[in-house]
Amino acid sequence: DAITDPFMGYIAERTRSKMGSYRPYIFYGAVPLALSFVLLFWVPPFKGTELLIFLLAVSLIHRTCFTIVSVPYSSLTARITDDSDERTKLTTARMIGASFGTLTIAALGFLLFGDDLVIGDEGETFKFLFFGIICGLTAILVLSITVRFVEEPRLNFSEVELPSFAKVARSVTNNYPFWIVLASLLIVASTSIMFSNNLIFFVKYSLDLHESQGQMLVVSTASALLVTPLWAYAAIKIGKRNSWMIAMSILLVGFLIFYLYPITTLNELLIILAFIGIGHGATGILFWSMLPDTIEYGEWKTGIRTESSLYGFMTFAQKGAIAFAALLLGVVHTQIGLEPNQVQSVDTLSGLKLIMTWIPLTGVLISFILV
Repeated sequence: DAITDPFMGYIAERTRSKMGSYRPYIFYGAVPLALSFVLLFWVPPFKGTELLIFLLAVSLIHRTCFTIVSVPYSSLTARITDDSDERTKLTTARMIGASFGTLTIAALGFLLFGDDLVIGDEGETFKFLFFGIICGLTAILVLSITVRFVEEPRLNFSEVELPSFAKVARSVTNNYPFWIVLASLLIVASTSIMFSNNLIFFVKYSLDLHESQGQMLVVSTASALLVTPLWAYAAIKIGKRNSWMIAMSILLVGFLIFYLYPITTLNELLIILAFIGIGHGATGILFWSMLPDTIEYGEWKTGIRTESSLYGFMTFAQKGAIAFAALLLGVVHTQIGLEPNQVQSVDTLSGLKLIMTWIPLTGVLISFILV
């Protein structure tokens, strides 16, 4: 990703075709992306080293296909309009689509597998493959609609007039609003993983509500989805910075309540998750609408427009932060003595609640100060 994400951005903004700079990659990359996604869900007839090599190869192929489509797709927001409020509205539609997709695909997963999932059973193996095929076909359909109905404006300069990679790198390095926006999102996203990924364990071992995981997922996603238009309205009326600070304040309060309140019932948990979801609903829309504004700043400051290169670097940094958070999660679990599918000690459960609230709280506070 460190190579492919920035490189894809650099290549895309130098592409000139009848379809524009970005849409050709979305159009021709959709089918390979879908096929690579299906491969992720296919159980191959390999074992040992062969299986490891195959899984690594499929993972690299999938991530490369994803980069080819996602970096140009993200860059479209900055390309098709220069108006900051229009970008906010575009991002709102995009985030609503993303939340709706997450909700429906998750619901399909629970419908297909339920609680009686048995890894290795032939019926379950087919279900996984069927699940991957549905997701892949859906992606092709949605991306095809995007290519068909979104028009890129014609650029009034040729590829040879574009700046060199060194100038692009200098422009990104000196774009301090971009670094503020990027750092704010990465800190919130990576630290919030400590809450979302540990919630499964907390609910299973502390509350004995493992069968309610589906309800919790729906409530969290639905609350973020429902407030997305409200956050867009707030961004237009009071500004993106002020809206971000309000959202971070909501998250601060939500995590504090989760830590201090002695949760005992499912309803209490769902109410708190819905409140936290309201705060999280702002992060996607505000970040993706602030990021194009930093591109405008960079162009005004240096005379160099680096929309796709900047998006490519941002995508890599986002993946890197999530990977680091996942690694840290494993280390922390070892430190507190968490053993899956075992009865956990009081100290382990106490440590679990501590890390899943105070690490996100710290990240949210840092983001608040940065913005």
